[in-house]
Amino acid sequence: MRRRSIFSRCVAATLAAIAGAAIATARAVPTPSAAPRYDATAGQDAYDWKRWAEHWAYRPVTKPVVPGLAEPAWGRNPVDAFVLAKLRAAGLSPAPEADKLTLVRRVTFDLTGLPPTPEEVRAFLADKADGAYERLVDRLLASPHYGEHWGRHWLDVARYTPGRVAFPGVKGTAGDSHYRDYVVWAFNADKPYDRFVTEQLAGDLLPVPAASAAGDADARQQYLDQIVAPGFLSIGAWFDQETDPNRLRLEIVDEMVNATTRTFLGQSVACARCHDHKFDPFPTQDYYALAGVFRSTRVVGDVSDNWRDGRVRQLRPLATPDQVAANDTVRRKAADLQAARWDRLVALHAARSAAWHAAEPAYRAAAATVAKPFTLAREAEDFDGQDNLRIAQLSRDGHAVEVIETQTPTAQWVKYKFTVPVPGRYRLDALYAAADRTPLEVTANGDVAARDALVAPTGGTNLAHQRWGTAAVLDLKAGLNFVRLNAKEGAFPRLDKLRLTRIDPDIEAQVKAVAAANKLDATLLERFVCWPNDPWPTVADTEVFLTDAEAAELAKTTAEADALAGALAPYPLAVAVTDQPDPVDLPVYLRGQTYRPSAYLVPRGLPRFLDPALPRPPVPPGESGRLELAKWLTDPRHPLTARVMVNRVWAWHFGRGIVDSPSDFGSRGSPPTHPELLDWLAATFVEQGWGVKALHRLILTSSAYRQAGAAARSESSGAAAVSAGARSPVDPHQLDPDDKLLWHFPRRRLEAEALYDAMLSTTNNLARQPAGKPLEFAKSSNRAMYTLTTGRSPKGLGPDVRKMLGLFDCDLSGAPVEARSVSATPAQSLFWLNSPLPKFFADAFAARLLKMTQLTDPKRVEMAYLLAVGRSPDKAEEERAVAFVGGGEQAGEAGTETKQEAWARLCQALYASSEFRYVE
Repeated sequence: MRRRSIFSRCVAATLAAIAGAAIATARAVPTPSAAPRYDATAGQDAYDWKRWAEHWAYRPVTKPVVPGLAEPAWGRNPVDAFVLAKLRAAGLSPAPEADKLTLVRRVTFDLTGLPPTPEEVRAFLADKADGAYERLVDRLLASPHYGEHWGRHWLDVARYTPGRVAFPGVKGTAGDSHYRDYVVWAFNADKPYDRFVTEQLAGDLLPVPAASAAGDADARQQYLDQIVAPGFLSIGAWFDQETDPNRLRLEIVDEMVNATTRTFLGQSVACARCHDHKFDPFPTQDYYALAGVFRSTRVVGDVSDNWRDGRVRQLRPLATPDQVAANDTVRRKAADLQAARWDRLVALHAARSAAWHAAEPAYRAAAATVAKPFTLAREAEDFDGQDNLRIAQLSRDGHAVEVIETQTPTAQWVKYKFTVPVPGRYRLDALYAAADRTPLEVTANGDVAARDALVAPTGGTNLAHQRWGTAAVLDLKAGLNFVRLNAKEGAFPRLDKLRLTRIDPDIEAQVKAVAAANKLDATLLERFVCWPNDPWPTVADTEVFLTDAEAAELAKTTAEADALAGALAPYPLAVAVTDQPDPVDLPVYLRGQTYRPSAYLVPRGLPRFLDPALPRPPVPPGESGRLELAKWLTDPRHPLTARVMVNRVWAWHFGRGIVDSPSDFGSRGSPPTHPELLDWLAATFVEQGWGVKALHRLILTSSAYRQAGAAARSESSGAAAVSAGARSPVDPHQLDPDDKLLWHFPRRRLEAEALYDAMLSTTNNLARQPAGKPLEFAKSSNRAMYTLTTGRSPKGLGPDVRKMLGLFDCDLSGAPVEARSVSATPAQSLFWLNSPLPKFFADAFAARLLKMTQLTDPKRVEMAYLLAVGRSPDKAEEERAVAFVGGGEQAGEAGTETKQEAWARLCQALYASSEFRYVE
């Protein structure tokens, strides 16, 4: 009988599942505890598992025998043996070694993302001793700038976008920059890759280093790494337009599944969300088993039914457990004092309230003798416009009370219309509750009336904590007026009611006189005059009625609480994750639709496709499974983890991976051009302790890496034949036009950040930090990878920096980037001519050159070439450049161009040259 295709079997399985599933009613999700477990064999027949076990990427890594070198004089290490074997099999020969000037520029940009300085170039050219190149590589690997450049490579894969994650209203956090800095530090420290993977997936679940509590700096840093590293799971896209909280939860989970599997496994598992994967061995059940791991991971503070709340990412203090505990102790003491103060105020209010109610007839009789000012009452939710606020319903005495409150703790405002009969001064009072100090700015018809309105906390945010406070005194015109309350950040006070009262000095004098004559409290009497239906002070209002002794008693308690709050150690906050208190298993959502769950739940777990090579560890009850996922990935027997990483490193060195689809090792990915070399590198990588720097040394010191480019090979007139026994010359451009077999070093355009940093470097405004020393981020904060988050871009040119990054293929969308595209567009050429950014740097570059007053113009031209393209100009280039700037200077004397402008145009021309933008 003819076997059905995978596609037809997938369709049949899906239709059967749909027919047999109990589909939930619209906008309802199943109760996990009530759902049955799934059949572990479901979907098994959709794949030929034995056949998939033979897929090249899923087979165990075995270290192949290194081929013999046909030309021992060319090969320097086993990498060359594998490369040369492929070249010889295709009838090709490698290119000769590149000259030292080309090598120093190539490897310096490759490892640090920066051009070599003239001093570094001269030192390397002058070093004639054996091992000069190897010493150069070691120095660059020890440079703190190495971690910045190679950390940026990793951040592409991890979908980090500078300046995208922000926490408005949350003080003491730099968004996701803590994760960025962790990655930079990890590369500089040569953190073993298996540890690097584990920390990013489950660092928060690892044991606390015992020495961290004892003040050991290294142990403390290790613990902080464990807090920050799982930010990898949280920095992804956050679906700003998603309004459904249930769908939002699943979209966040799907984003984590996709990022994790593509980054570490080189597999795209996300397709199995809707159906069994049609091209790779991932049943839908396996997707939801892994999705349950991430659904049991907490990456946001809360995801409530109010959809915007889902954007509040979880933060943790960068402090050790003993430091956090010490702060918690201080907070509890301060909270106890505040609670005691509130209890005392409640007691004082109760005592006075009895007296006030007993005197109510006297107050009402006195109020009847006083003229009534113009008043307006308004419910806070009856606004004319707002932003980042919401209406919340609370309950008091069995009745609903609506208030407005913070929705997003960023710039918040609410606007009201007030129509008054006559112009004059009016007092705006508000019934509000606030736990913290959040000053409001009040404007009337666009004019600022107050900048610190309602700043005093009321003791809490519950209705019981409400008080009346004067927001501002307003100068209003007759007729329609617009009043607006603004908060820049923080928690907007919970507003319940507003009252507008015209200020009349005559009426105020009457109130005082009548109160004195009747021995009544003037403040309370004014309430009966203006607001006879609701004159009673709240508990928090009681403060204005206290005696001096009572006020001093409360002030003492407040001062003690404030002193404790001031003793809190200020620790920065970082994006972080934790396990959910109650881990959950997910159903299969049919076709990926939130409101079509299956009738069964899929236990949390790992994909089954590698079971023949590496059994899956079970997920313990009560745990998310992230730690088991990390252990599974970093098991030395795992066939993908090491292969994927060494391929990425190879691709970042050569511009193309041994597998030309770095995040897709599945059936639709590219097969390896050098499968034995890939496995040899992966096995060696694990054997040597997962050290990335050792992998760099292996690749960079090979003859394959040190080859000349295609142009230099052509100029060598057959020198590529490295031995007398070389085969007959062939045209490698026809046999291997894409250089997949690596018969020469591929010419590469610099990344957008390297182009920016190279311009910055020519202006002498980029601090080069010495090798072997820790990176000082403050000194590097104007590099391209930081400038969007530090505000260190050239003044007024921040938008142009962002445009440049996008123009030269830096993806700012937040999607995982396995390899940057290299486009060539007219807009890029026009950028060097018209953008204010290269003009700014060219002007600063020219100013630097002109300050070198000891140099002649020819020497100044030579310095310009050295700083911009890493070499001295030839005679013809020098003469043309000197004539160019000389002509400009003469024109400048005629008033058309200054000397500075002439040199700036020369510098801009150097930026626009292909030699500046490309590495050979």
